[in-house]
Amino acid sequence: MMLMLKGEKQKAWDILLPEAKAGNVIAMYHLGGLMLKSPEYPDNLNKAARFFKAAADRGHKGSAAMLAQVQGMIDRQGGVPSIAGTTGLPIPKDVEGAKQAYARMQAQVGRFVGQQQTTTPLATIKMFITENATSAADLVEIANQAKARFGDKVAFEYFVLIDQATWDPRRVFTPAIANLPLTGFQPDLNGEEARKYGVRSTPAIVMVSQQGRPKILSNAQTIITELSAVLR
Repeated sequence: MMLMLKGEKQKAWDILLPEAKAGNVIAMYHLGGLMLKSPEYPDNLNKAARFFKAAADRGHKGSAAMLAQVQGMIDRQGGVPSIAGTTGLPIPKDVEGAKQAYARMQAQVGRFVGQQQTTTPLATIKMFITENATSAADLVEIANQAKARFGDKVAFEYFVLIDQATWDPRRVFTPAIANLPLTGFQPDLNGEEARKYGVRSTPAIVMVSQQGRPKILSNAQTIITELSAVLR
């Protein structure tokens, strides 16, 4: 993941691919993400879809969610999916299956991260946490209220800060946080994303609007008020 963040994609690929071939679904998921963010490679979206599908078929829920998103991107581009080197136009059964899979994904993910964005939001709320599951649940609840009120005018992004020098997965993946649907959270290694906005402690909330400077909000209860002022 650090190599990916540094842009050393080939080195990351060389580490992840053998793991994926050995059946490691986490490696498959990250290879899908690597391809998704690599438009310089030919057929990158279809390659991303193949990795996400391989992991999703083995029960990885995050990959199932990403597969639906990538499939939507392919459809909007008018591309033809390629699985295991075979290409062809989807038959009605395939289309219906994809719709059903997307509906299931929305039902699982929607209550946590809201519906997937179809338009460019006027404001984005970035939420930063560490391993505090209680804070995560509170932030998600406020986010759902804001989405119900403002719809696609606002987007929410969730980040888990990870200090690689002291990171202990036993602290992060506690029984309490295991009960939260983690789809939608993305790791912020060594707080690189948080530092862009001057975040010094967590949980932290940053509002980024199309007009104006990013603003750190004092607490979750101010989100609705701040959004009302920006989106009125």
